[in-house]
Amino acid sequence: MADTFPRQYARTRRLTLGEPRNFTISPDGKRVVFLRSGAGDDPANGLWVYDVDQDEEVHVVDAADLLEQADEVLPPQERARRERVREQAGGIVAYATDAETTMAAFALAGRLFTVHLTTGAVHEVPTEGPVFDPRPDPKGRRVAYVSG
Repeated sequence: MADTFPRQYARTRRLTLGEPRNFTISPDGKRVVFLRSGAGDDPANGLWVYDVDQDEEVHVVDAADLLEQADEVLPPQERARRERVREQAGGIVAYATDAETTMAAFALAGRLFTVHLTTGAVHEVPTEGPVFDPRPDPKGRRVAYVSG
């Protein structure tokens, strides 16, 4: 039986799953960083980079590759933040970049990660407790975040 429109509308979160969002354009105009899930029925966002010169999208970080469990366990502070902003997606829901848009920082299940946007190298940064709202400094050498 085919999905009725109301069921499809609900399953795809108002037809927004799989659509790009949260764009950051590099100062030189060569990269566009954004969040998107892999398909129209996938609720977990990943981090993507569009290379303007190559006319190519690269899936830089897949949240499922970084999580050890199938379910994302959120710290209470992140759960409250998502409820306040009515965030329904999972995976990577926010990120911040350095001034040159060569590195990004993001929190996933309370863990802090950085990624080099041109090489795709991902690093987990050890922290004392659950993390949310990480922000790299303009040079991309340090990351500030909220914890506790």
